[in-house]
Amino acid sequence: MARHKWDPVAPYAPVVHPVRVGDELTPDRARGRGHRRTGSGLYVPAAVDNGVAQQRIVEEAARLPPGGAVTGWAACLLHGAAWLDGLDRDGRTQLPVALAVGPRGGVRKTSGIVVSFERLPEWEVWRRYGVRVVRPERAVFDEMRRHDRDEALVVLESALAGRITSLRRFAAYVEGHRSARRFDVIAWALPRARGGARSPLEVRVRTLAEEHAGYGRLLVNRVVETLDGVRIGEVDLIDEESGTPIEVDGAEHRNADRQAWDITMEEALRQVGLETARVTGSQLRDPSTLLRRLVAVRARSLFLPAHARAWRLRHRDDDNEPLLQEREAEALWHEEVCA
Repeated sequence: MARHKWDPVAPYAPVVHPVRVGDELTPDRARGRGHRRTGSGLYVPAAVDNGVAQQRIVEEAARLPPGGAVTGWAACLLHGAAWLDGLDRDGRTQLPVALAVGPRGGVRKTSGIVVSFERLPEWEVWRRYGVRVVRPERAVFDEMRRHDRDEALVVLESALAGRITSLRRFAAYVEGHRSARRFDVIAWALPRARGGARSPLEVRVRTLAEEHAGYGRLLVNRVVETLDGVRIGEVDLIDEESGTPIEVDGAEHRNADRQAWDITMEEALRQVGLETARVTGSQLRDPSTLLRRLVAVRARSLFLPAHARAWRLRHRDDDNEPLLQEREAEALWHEEVCA
């Protein structure tokens, strides 16, 4: 089955590690058309596509000095967080790979990397794809501090959706690193994270609604049902106090069958007293106009107390600790068996 575009978990991707001229690669072969230079004295076969993010990371990781490790979005992707794919918000511009080398480390800088000289204890280093990477919590922590507050929250939610860490694990890590540079970004984003997001767009819409449109703490991807347990549908976001669902429509909602279902569900929600706000990615590019729409929809909502509602939300178990342990066991299998 083909992966959905916004599947948050990255499958294991085959990579080719660069090799140096020597026993495996003669100077003549290295200079030929059959190989591509990736760094000082490092080569891969010319057919290897470094447009694949994991391959690009492995090639840049070959520059690491002893004791260094990949961090930031690149480490998150190697751990399995698919939304942290090394592309900027435009979906085209490649982000540099972050290399953590410690206060005494060094690496020749190029346009494809950024270098962190912050302390790197060995207990924070794991191994993925045959290269040294920081543990997921350190990778998320480092990447969040590269962004403003809103995008830092997108990074954290992307990591949670990709099942590379949990709020409990990340919060425990954060507690021991309060003196870090730009910690204020972490302190703002952490209490606003909740997991369960289905796309980065959904996180951005949620932040706009909560921080600027007067919405309460939105619940994420919850099933709405009638009082006798009949399922109406699953909404992307919902303000339980006002009774305002928000549906975030990506490209897949342009399909005729999907549009028909969206209309049917929206009508069913209206019949039980829920006024839906529908948002597209293009509308988010004009946040002031979208903000006014969100405010208007919430103002039209009924704000019914729980005992007067004709709807309820189905309980959801958000504990992803068993899934994390399963993912880590699978990653270790790849490192030990497939290396």
